[in-house]
Amino acid sequence: MIGNVRTALDAILGSVTTLQNAAGAGRAFELFVMTGIARELKARGFEVWLQRSDGSKIMPGDADRRFIQRGGAPTGVAGSAQGTNNASTIGFRWRRRPIWEIWNGVQFAGRSNASHEIDLAIVSESVGRALRALPAGGVPTGRPRVAIECKDVTAAGSVDEMRAFVARLYDATLLHAHHRYLPFTGPSQAIHPGSPPGGIHRSVLTYWQENRRTLNIIARKTGFVAGAAAMTGYYSVEPHGGIVVGSTNAAQLMDAVTDWIVRRGY
Repeated sequence: MIGNVRTALDAILGSVTTLQNAAGAGRAFELFVMTGIARELKARGFEVWLQRSDGSKIMPGDADRRFIQRGGAPTGVAGSAQGTNNASTIGFRWRRRPIWEIWNGVQFAGRSNASHEIDLAIVSESVGRALRALPAGGVPTGRPRVAIECKDVTAAGSVDEMRAFVARLYDATLLHAHHRYLPFTGPSQAIHPGSPPGGIHRSVLTYWQENRRTLNIIARKTGFVAGAAAMTGYYSVEPHGGIVVGSTNAAQLMDAVTDWIVRRGY
């Protein structure tokens, strides 16, 4: 799987990349999905690049062409002042439209002030830029436009696993009414880059609406029990099982994410 990741990174950069990945099969699985999405975006004509933790692009001729997957406990987004040795990201855009970033293993703060790790998240570059501008970085508050939970385990996905993912997204969702009691200036937005005021994607009125204007996926090496799959329709969570290197299911997952991005004009 790591070999596949290295090949994808090299294809995105157009040069040999040095991969520093965290230990554990689950972390390799996250990179496999992350780079697979990026490679599919590139194949569809998007501009795609690798990005250091300070926000600078990794160029094919750079002496330092490391792509770093942060190990240890999940954290927020590192500040640019902290250097380039924190977690790398992947940037993409369609022509002159706004830039988006793919993050791995970043915590998002919810309304309860609890932090929730999202294995893979796609957010606006403006959120990443605002957090990197803080001296010590920060944790974004709110829900990413794309949230993917990655499970490289042999047991089938359970009802409890689905419930936990839904609960995480519920706490991270900022609805329009929440501006009455949350400490943000102005009307509530769907995501706030930590401490700075403002945000992007004006909030909606109901969780039902937010569930359907975001893309929420559980990607698993194996499948799901029947009860777990039954929950996916109402909460708008896509179950993708059988995600292994070279499988049709893996290709369908990368296509599904890219199709969603294309349909929304990102």
